[in-house]
Amino acid sequence: MKKNKTVILILVLLILLSVLTAVASQRTDFLSWRKSVDDIKNSKNNESIVMKVNDEIITKKDFELLKLALSQAEMNCDDNKIKNELIRRAVIDSEVTKRGVTASDEEVFAFNEERFSLIFQDKENTAIMEDFLKNNNISLEEYKKQSLEISRKALLAIRLREELIEDYKNSDKYKELTGNSSINQNNFFEEYIREKIDEANIEIFN
Repeated sequence: MKKNKTVILILVLLILLSVLTAVASQRTDFLSWRKSVDDIKNSKNNESIVMKVNDEIITKKDFELLKLALSQAEMNCDDNKIKNELIRRAVIDSEVTKRGVTASDEEVFAFNEERFSLIFQDKENTAIMEDFLKNNNISLEEYKKQSLEISRKALLAIRLREELIEDYKNSDKYKELTGNSSINQNNFFEEYIREKIDEANIEIFN
């Protein structure tokens, strides 16, 4: 289980670091990115609803912030791919709520600290993070605080994944399998989420 958790931590960090690398590459690019983030957050036009996934409302602000992050990380995604990612995240949130998956503030804090400790185990990633903090004129502790909500969602997703896999391993279906003592846990989780997306009540407004 520890190995699987580490893999997911690394995936979360790769997303973070890909954004940091793009942002920290040039001072001009960083300032442009920061202004874009502020513009998106402050624009009243971005409060309009883009989608509803089950009971979760996704605004234009959510859409534009994800689009900006992916573009800064040089991940060119069209609007449909961005909407699909937002739907995926909303469905995971919905499953977390439905199954009563929780994490205490203390657990989220510890998980957040673990994420950042992985960054500083690598010299190159450390340099990227330090450059990012310097350009953003923000302390490491303040940035950690700002990252707590991301860590909360990541930790809840990990726990959802672990709970689903444990339930499956205890099921009659799994016990009836012959010659299979293990499953590809990541593929299992992604297949489960795809099924829940197909079942979800999704409304797209624009």
